Amino acid sequence: MALTVQTNTAAITALKHLNANSLSMNKSLERLSSGFRVNNAADDASGFAIASKLDAQAGRLKAASQNAAQAIAMVKMADAGINEIQNMVNRIQTLATQAASSNNAGELAKLDAERLKLEAQIDKIANSTNFNGINLLNGVDNSVTFDSTFTAGATPGSAQTASIVTASGASVNETYTLTSAATGDITVTNAAGTTVGNVTFAAGKSVSVQLSDGATLSVTFKATAAAGADTVAVTNQDVAGVGANTGATYASALAFQVGADNNTNNQVTIDLTKAYTTTALGLGTGDLTTQANAQAYIDTAKAALDKLITQRADLGATQNQLGFVQANLATSIEQSQAAVATIRDADMAAEMANFTKNQILVQAGTAMLAQANQAAQNVLSLFR
Repeated sequence: MALTVQTNTAAITALKHLNANSLSMNKSLERLSSGFRVNNAADDASGFAIASKLDAQAGRLKAASQNAAQAIAMVKMADAGINEIQNMVNRIQTLATQAASSNNAGELAKLDAERLKLEAQIDKIANSTNFNGINLLNGVDNSVTFDSTFTAGATPGSAQTASIVTASGASVNETYTLTSAATGDITVTNAAGTTVGNVTFAAGKSVSVQLSDGATLSVTFKATAAAGADTVAVTNQDVAGVGANTGATYASALAFQVGADNNTNNQVTIDLTKAYTTTALGLGTGDLTTQANAQAYIDTAKAALDKLITQRADLGATQNQLGFVQANLATSIEQSQAAVATIRDADMAAEMANFTKNQILVQAGTAMLAQANQAAQNVLSLFR
């Protein structure tokens, strides 16, 4: 082998191996310090993709599990209210049975007075039991429906009116938030025609209004854009209900997302369309003021109890269903995270072995690079 000074092949080779071993050692250090085998997509492209999807799925499953837990809490709250209503219906049955007997003929007024109080309380519980603003026991959807869209008139500034009637859910002393999709004036009047809100605001801004009397709400929008060029959407939200809600009944059962995907297999419905008011249960159509009326009221109370129990049983079945759903979600979350761990997590024992090996190789490579650099100095002996 020729002696040269321009190119030190041994040093180049030693440097190549030193750099490779240094990269391997640094990779082991990264994995040991982070605990992950896959720290970025370059570490394992397919593994990174699979783990990322599984990780996202686990996040959706955790959110679904929270939904299921809240749904269970909601059903439990409904069941607690129904339980008290059932206790009162049982008491009404007892009162009716007592009033139907001749030996209690002198106490009918008192028995009927207690019935009236119990039925009033049934209505109070049915109309006031709610979970985060969702009515549970009166079958009423407490969201208010406004006429959603209307268009500016032929002349800028002309009024276009969207009316909201009682059946749509506008209630006395409730606060509503109106949001316009365009710039203009919104005037809000109550049933008596009195203006209770008149504001000008830009697109996307909101104003809260409250009805002081009457349950009919009228919203007037005055466009500021050119004729026919301005379509105005008025949306709403009941943000502070005060007093009884007179909204429309639920059109169907409410759907709760209890899975990671958007389909019916990942949703559970809870039927809140059933009402537990005295009217819905068929109570209040008679009295206990006579023995004959009391005898008839026994059947009325029995029918009310049968209806209540049937509806309550459905809620109980839903609660059990949600319990199994939540248990299944817990298992799915566990297995998703376990699958991610098999892909992403580092084997700390193996990585420590690799680190030790590469550390020794780096030290050896450094020493050999020094030796290779010294080898070129042998040329100097030729000049002695």
